[in-house]
Amino acid sequence: MDILKTLFSAPAWDWIRFFLFTAGITAFIAISEKTRSALGWSPEVTRKLVHVGTGVLIVFSPLFFTSAKPLLWMAVLFIAVNLAGVLSGKLKGMHDTSRRSYGTVYYPLTFLILTALCWNGHRSILIVSMMVLAFSDAAAAVVGELMRKPHEYRLGADRKSVEGSAAMFASTFLLIALFLPPLAARDGLSVATGTALWIAAVAAVLATGLEAVSSGGSDNLTAPLGAAFVLYFMMTGGRDASLAFTIGMALAAAVALLSFRLRFLNASGSAATFLLASFLFGAGGWAWAVPILVFFLSSSLLSGTGRVRKKTVESLYEKTSTRDAGQVFANGGAAGLLVIANGLRPDPAWYGLYLGAVAAVNADTWATELGVFSPSRPVLITRLKPVPHGVSGAVTPLGFLGAGLGSVLIGLSGLLIAPSFFHAWGAGPALAAVTAAGFLASVADSVLGATVQAQYACAGCGKTTERRNHCGGPTRLASGRAWINNDVVNFACSVAGAAVMWAFLKL
Repeated sequence: MDILKTLFSAPAWDWIRFFLFTAGITAFIAISEKTRSALGWSPEVTRKLVHVGTGVLIVFSPLFFTSAKPLLWMAVLFIAVNLAGVLSGKLKGMHDTSRRSYGTVYYPLTFLILTALCWNGHRSILIVSMMVLAFSDAAAAVVGELMRKPHEYRLGADRKSVEGSAAMFASTFLLIALFLPPLAARDGLSVATGTALWIAAVAAVLATGLEAVSSGGSDNLTAPLGAAFVLYFMMTGGRDASLAFTIGMALAAAVALLSFRLRFLNASGSAATFLLASFLFGAGGWAWAVPILVFFLSSSLLSGTGRVRKKTVESLYEKTSTRDAGQVFANGGAAGLLVIANGLRPDPAWYGLYLGAVAAVNADTWATELGVFSPSRPVLITRLKPVPHGVSGAVTPLGFLGAGLGSVLIGLSGLLIAPSFFHAWGAGPALAAVTAAGFLASVADSVLGATVQAQYACAGCGKTTERRNHCGGPTRLASGRAWINNDVVNFACSVAGAAVMWAFLKL
């Protein structure tokens, strides 16, 4: 009973409003679905109508409640209903019918996260960020679809248009610039017009970028949450934090552009690097920027060495040395989440986990790049069976040496740029922990590669490869899970590095 009381304790009028809002949203969806069916409208038309119509109700709902709990339960309810709709294929007026998209699930999930984080003291961020989701995202889609000959581009799995992205930027900028000052005043915060314009410009750039690289409806999660973080960081950190974030974003743009010109990254990888580095550089400063730059530069330079010898092996890998968005987020996504966590709840321990995550991906990259040059034949880590170079889960003594060197390099970069962290935990033990975290995580990466990562058999050459197509034709899944590709394993590797550092800090 005490648990139920805790979960559902809220004023009676809030629960009455909960039922009214829930009924209103449900009725709007039902009417839209019936109208679509009766008039023969395209599901895409009613989907946009539902997106905006329910968005109006959800955006302003926080203004009518005194407790967050009814809103949290409303979000949970619609997450479950929408997920069931996506999986069953029903409610076509709500869900994209041309491809499976979880955008309608991400929508209430975003509301759940923002309500939980922003209810106490920052409801203005909750409301404005949901405005970006409800109106700016819809504007991008509508403008892109209304254009007869839009200028299309592709950074992810979905096609986007320059016109749609322009609409996303303009509407996000206007919404934040207009509504942030009066709504912030309700929270007891003062946001001057000039500051609002500054915040709006930075948030609009990042929200537009996150929408551009998204696929499968994930922009319903990433764009508003990214905008919300920018609002929180710049509003609470003052002018110095705002200036640091803006400079960090400019540095991120320079790194992404230069890397694209040097062919370290393709177009999607360059966009992803700009977004990820904006958060890392802007919210973390040099202490967080240097280790990830050391990883990126050292791994990119290593990837470019010995191209003739690597050419045969690279044909077996799923990805090439020119990194795309998937590789960027797989290697740096955990690091980005950690710097965001530190921005929301500052704690020196986050930095330790960050070094562990970066050391892990650097160790794994160095092991792969140097292991190719091993004079001895690699063996599968789980069975010690000799296998050809390029097989997932294969290891060599030279590869292990590369893992250790790559890991210690990240530890040294952290020691040089943030000595206070290492002295607080003991310089020697902390450096050893970072090195061990990276090395052990790279070993875990090899184990995952040998056991659960998808590996395919090529009918043409008979080789085992990570590619779904090889020698001009489709391959056959030989082992592992189809959804566990190299990017998934690399992300798990970075998480493992952070986990080892967490254990060190606890002990």
